[in-house]
Amino acid sequence: MEQQAMLTPGTLLRGGAYRVERALSSGGFGNTYVVTNLNFDVVCAMKEFFMKGINLGDGNTVTVSVPDNRPSFDAQRDKFKKEAQRLWRLRNDHIVKVHDLFEENGTVYYVMDFIDGESLGERLKRQGRPLTEDELMPLLNQALDALEAVHNQNIWHLDIKPANMMVNRHEQLFLIDFGASKQLHTSDGHSVATSSAMAFTPGYAPLEQTDRNFKLFGPWTDLYALGASVFKLLTDQTPPSASEIIAMGGRLQFPPQVSPRMQQLISWMMKPAYVERPQS
Repeated sequence: MEQQAMLTPGTLLRGGAYRVERALSSGGFGNTYVVTNLNFDVVCAMKEFFMKGINLGDGNTVTVSVPDNRPSFDAQRDKFKKEAQRLWRLRNDHIVKVHDLFEENGTVYYVMDFIDGESLGERLKRQGRPLTEDELMPLLNQALDALEAVHNQNIWHLDIKPANMMVNRHEQLFLIDFGASKQLHTSDGHSVATSSAMAFTPGYAPLEQTDRNFKLFGPWTDLYALGASVFKLLTDQTPPSASEIIAMGGRLQFPPQVSPRMQQLISWMMKPAYVERPQS
């Protein structure tokens, strides 16, 4: 984490409405902070758009390093705003709620619920063992509930993985990080323009995603990634890629602790051909 690029604790934003308490994480396209909403004395999370290698920060202002980078910054900043707007429209107990979106310091911020817990990826590392099926099933049901709400808005998450599933102290699961999400069709079925660039996580992306074949995206694309996530959580092994599954004759290899029924479910969700996966 590059401290000089981060807002310092005590920084006030939005006319004094939010006070930065501490940095939470830093990625290639943004920084996340724990902040206090001073109007209501509530702890929240706040995401700041910041492109490493393109943006510079002095603690209270974000600038673009060279003028040639401005078009890329502007395009990605607009995508960041759309991410917040998509999240704001999604109302579900298992999707983190966005409460505010504003521009300041030369960039964009959005404020959302703070989840006091850990990701399922962090849980795997902390426990030092795979989850049992009894531990997994309540979490899987919550993830499916979240995905149903997402898909009902014709939005695909496109980056389902254990690191993007948070669980709070009450074992309530939240689907997070919609940075890769795409709304490819409006409610009336018309196409929506989308970027040709597509990031994905190896092992969790089906063929239509690695091939960037947007017209084949659908609920089945996220369900493949969810199946790969279940594989990881039950085995603590990196899921094989879709091409590796094809090379293995379409058969996944499971350790003995995974029940035949769960093996069947994961294998169905991770079928290389999207038409052979569950469709919703």
